[in-house]
Amino acid sequence: MGKLSTYELGEGISLALIKNNKFKSNIISIYFIKNLDRDDVTQVSLLSNIMSSGCMKYKSVKEISTRMDELYGMSMTSGVYKIGEKSLSYFKFLSISDRYLEKPILNDVVEFVNDIVFNPLIIDGEINPDMLEIEKMNLVDEIQSKINDKKTYALIKCIENMCDGEPYSIERSGYIDDLDAITSKDLYDTYKSLISTSKVLVTVEGDIDIDNAKTIVEKNFNFKRANVVDINREKFDIIPKEVRYISEDLGTNQGKLVIGYRTRVDYKNFKEYYSLIVGNSIFGGGPHSKLFNNVREKESICYYVSSSIEKSKGLMIVNSGIDVDNYEKALVLIDREFESVCKGEFTDMEMDNAKKSIVNSLKSSCDSISGESEFFCNQFISQTNLDLDEIIYFVENTSREDIVNVMNKIRKDTVYFLK
Repeated sequence: MGKLSTYELGEGISLALIKNNKFKSNIISIYFIKNLDRDDVTQVSLLSNIMSSGCMKYKSVKEISTRMDELYGMSMTSGVYKIGEKSLSYFKFLSISDRYLEKPILNDVVEFVNDIVFNPLIIDGEINPDMLEIEKMNLVDEIQSKINDKKTYALIKCIENMCDGEPYSIERSGYIDDLDAITSKDLYDTYKSLISTSKVLVTVEGDIDIDNAKTIVEKNFNFKRANVVDINREKFDIIPKEVRYISEDLGTNQGKLVIGYRTRVDYKNFKEYYSLIVGNSIFGGGPHSKLFNNVREKESICYYVSSSIEKSKGLMIVNSGIDVDNYEKALVLIDREFESVCKGEFTDMEMDNAKKSIVNSLKSSCDSISGESEFFCNQFISQTNLDLDEIIYFVENTSREDIVNVMNKIRKDTVYFLK
C-alpha cells in the first residue's frame, strides 16, 4: 500500500497525501462530511450532479468534457454516500500520472478540481438553474429504481422501521416529495453551507512528490469556512425492547425477508469489531457460510441469503429471497444457524474459510487506485487509521472464544417481510 502523510489545512479541513508508484494514475478526492439531516438530504443529493454539470469557467457538460480530454482523458465522478449517520458528498478525479508525460499536469488537474468544486456556475444567486429540472428528473429515476427493485426496497423499509427516529433511517438519495419545492437559490444556500460548515477531507494518491502535491493543493484550494459543525458519534449499545415484525403485501412473485440486528459493537474496539466480522462471515458472509450452505443449499428454502455488517451504525442485516409460504420456516432456519454460531458450533475449517474470504476481499479491494484511496478514506473518516496489514492481523488472530463472545452480544431488532 501507499505511504500516507496527513496535514491540517484549516478548521475541519484534512489533507491526506498517499505516495504510491504501483498505479499509472493519480486520484484526487474531496469529501464533505456532515450529519445526516432530513431537512436538506434531497438538496445535498441534487448538488453533486448539478455541480459536475457546469462551473464558472466551464459552463456546460460539453466544455467540461473538452477540458478533461485536454488533460489526457481524465475522468470525474460525484455523488453522496451514507456512512453510519454521516452524509459524505464526494467528488473524485482520476488522471494519468505525471511520470508518463513530458509536461506534468498535476497542477492543471488541481486547478480543474478547484473550478468544479469551489467555483460552481452561479447566475443571479442561483446555482446552474438550467440543470435543475434535468437533475430533478434524474434523481426521481434513481429513487424510483430503488422502489422498483424489491430487494433494495425491502432493505430500505427494514432500516426505516428499525432505525425510526434515528438519523440512519434517512435515505441518502433523498425523497421525491421534496423536489417540487426546491429552487436553484435553495441549492446555492445549501452549497454555501456544505462547503463552509462541513468537515472536509482532501486526498491525493499516486506517484506524487508529497511536498509538491501539498503546495499545489494549498495554492489552488480556497476554503471558505464558518461555524464548522461537529460530527455526531453514533450510539452502538442499543438493546431493542422487543422484536418488531412488519409485513407488507405488494403482490410480489418472490418474498423478500430482511432481518435487522443490533450488534452493540463499536468499530473502535478493534478486537471486538474484527471478531464480529469473522463471526458474520461464518454466519452468512459468502458461499462458505452457514446460511448459504445450510439454509439455501441443503434446505432449499431461499433463492438467496446472506448477512452483512454496517460498521458505522452497529447493525447486522440478513437479506433473503423466499417463497411466501416459506416465511415461518425461513425464520426458524435462520435463527438456528445464528444460534449455532453463538454457541461456537462451527468447525476450524469454517473459521479458516471465513478468515481467508475476508482477507482476500480486503486485498482485492486495494487492487485499484480507486479502491485503495477509498480504503484510506474510510479509515480516516472513522478515525481508526489502521493499515491493511493491521486489519489482517486482527482478522487472522480472532479466536473461537472471541467470536462466541461477540456474537452473543447481538440482539434481533426488526423482521421485515415483503410479499
